[in-house]
Amino acid sequence: MAVSPINLTRISHNLQSSLTLETLRRTQSDLYVSQSRISSGRSFVTPSEDPVSAARALDFTQSLSRQNQFIANLQYGDNFLAAADSALTEVNDLLTRAAAVASQNVSNLTSAAEREAEAEVVTSIRLQIQAVGNRQFNGRYLFAGRSTRDQPFIDSFGIVSYVGDTGDLLTRVGSGATAPMNMAGSLVFGALSDPIATDVDLSPRLSESTRLDDIAGATGRGVVTGTLVLHEVEGAGLFTVDLGEADTIGDIATAINNAATEAGSSLTASVGDHGLIITPGGSAVSVTDTSAGAVASALGILATQPTTDTIEGGDLAPRLTRVTPVEDLAQGAGIDLAGGLIVTNGTRSTTIDLSAAQTVQDVINSINNAGVMVRARISDDGTLIDVFNEASGTSLTIGENGGTTATDLGIRTFDAATLLDRLNFGRGVGIKEGEDDLEMTTGDGSTFSVNLDGSVTVGDVIDRINQSAQDAGVALTASFAEIGNGIRLVDETGGSGNLSVSGLNLSSAAADLGFSGAGASGEVEVTGQDVNPTRTDGIIGALIDLEEALRSDDTRAIVTAGARLDELQAEATRMHGIVGAQSQGMAMKRNQMEDAATSTEIFLSNVQDLDYTEAVVEMQAALTQLQANLQVSSSLMSLSLLDYLR
Repeated sequence: MAVSPINLTRISHNLQSSLTLETLRRTQSDLYVSQSRISSGRSFVTPSEDPVSAARALDFTQSLSRQNQFIANLQYGDNFLAAADSALTEVNDLLTRAAAVASQNVSNLTSAAEREAEAEVVTSIRLQIQAVGNRQFNGRYLFAGRSTRDQPFIDSFGIVSYVGDTGDLLTRVGSGATAPMNMAGSLVFGALSDPIATDVDLSPRLSESTRLDDIAGATGRGVVTGTLVLHEVEGAGLFTVDLGEADTIGDIATAINNAATEAGSSLTASVGDHGLIITPGGSAVSVTDTSAGAVASALGILATQPTTDTIEGGDLAPRLTRVTPVEDLAQGAGIDLAGGLIVTNGTRSTTIDLSAAQTVQDVINSINNAGVMVRARISDDGTLIDVFNEASGTSLTIGENGGTTATDLGIRTFDAATLLDRLNFGRGVGIKEGEDDLEMTTGDGSTFSVNLDGSVTVGDVIDRINQSAQDAGVALTASFAEIGNGIRLVDETGGSGNLSVSGLNLSSAAADLGFSGAGASGEVEVTGQDVNPTRTDGIIGALIDLEEALRSDDTRAIVTAGARLDELQAEATRMHGIVGAQSQGMAMKRNQMEDAATSTEIFLSNVQDLDYTEAVVEMQAALTQLQANLQVSSSLMSLSLLDYLR
């Protein structure tokens, strides 16, 4: 550190004083900076001292802060997964015990009393598994999906229901990277049924208010805004349309019309039920993109060659949303909401009135709030409404209440499109190939048989029955029940005998289609049961089935429940492995992040930490300089004019 000189010769006394004070201030400032660096341990105290190093230190500090937060996230996620891993170990142990009970009670030598006692053991196992399903870690439920503050498994009127979320709880583990830190109980325990299978497409018709985010686009990859290039040959010529501010499909049509007007073109754009419509104004028109865009293709209006024909845009495939009007569903074909639904889950049944529903969310809310442990939501592909059974051990059916509401919404459990191989929980219908399967006897004593060879759906069965009755000249018609579900047979012969349905040639088709047998004397109508109910296929449901089989002393049902438990145990082991792998991956990622944070700390230290040896030397030099300045200043300030004259 250089010593600042004090030159006080041949100047005025006031200037001597000023220069002396300025020199002392600079020296004291240098000393203060040195002391501040030593006390703070930093190579610079303010960014102005070393702007480049200060900027680098700020970058390293922010990076280190993010890395430490990621480490904390990973640590918590690892702990959460470790708790789930421990819980699943208990589940596997309990399933092993339950499977052992099932295998020990399949012998016909086991008495009903012994099986009744074992049923209590299974009840205890089920309650323990339910408790594991409600296990918490740091006040959050492990298997509640994203709703970790809410208990996932509840007991309602003796029915165990899963009311948790079905999504993954994610934690941020890096810049732009997330990882799941739990597994929903609906997946681990199989606590939700499959959605009701249907071929109904509820995709709404397109309207001007349809948001671009809610359409799949003509190419199926969505619609991104950009710039369209329109060329009106022998007209307005080439002009562009900026769609950067468009939010709805109506905004796009308006933007095209405004741009055409400004360019002097007479072409018009409008919104059809399925896509955009470009109508030329007399001159041939082409529609293309800029070199970097694909907007025209996404909107289905790409026309590289000029044409005077109306450009009918491709189907933009709008998706269902919560605010989609009911009147727009099924491409605007209309939904009957007057009749309502009859929803039956186990012993609980209710009629849901949808007559006041205006939007899809109104329909979903009405179903979810019906109190029968069902869950409705928009499907992932946005084309229909999925309905699930939340209750374990019960069967869910949805039928009509005199209208076509359930059928129109695609949530009727038993309709014309229902596949025969899905009936009876996937066991299907026992059709004897090459032989007749059903025999029907009407009240007047007429009898005819029905061959079901080649039938694929329930609708095919109804058609076969009606055709066979017609061929036999018997006045009997088959249709779907107007109230509830099932195949409805109406005897119009006027006879006083029994209307009955039975199997032929050892075919089980009659029972498999839900017909219980003969009607009462003089009865002209028989309605079969809904043999396509929806059930959960998980652990708690299987344990309930085993309990009931043991209490009813049903050896065949015990064997079936035991086999199902073996399958579920294998699935639980697989889930356990997935959770373990996720935990291991989280731990590895945490180690990597800790190494990265250590490196960042080293870089930060190199940039901003103080070299104490150098700093102490600089401070000592500043002290020496200050002492020298004070001594010289004292001597020089005491000089007078006489000292110069001598």
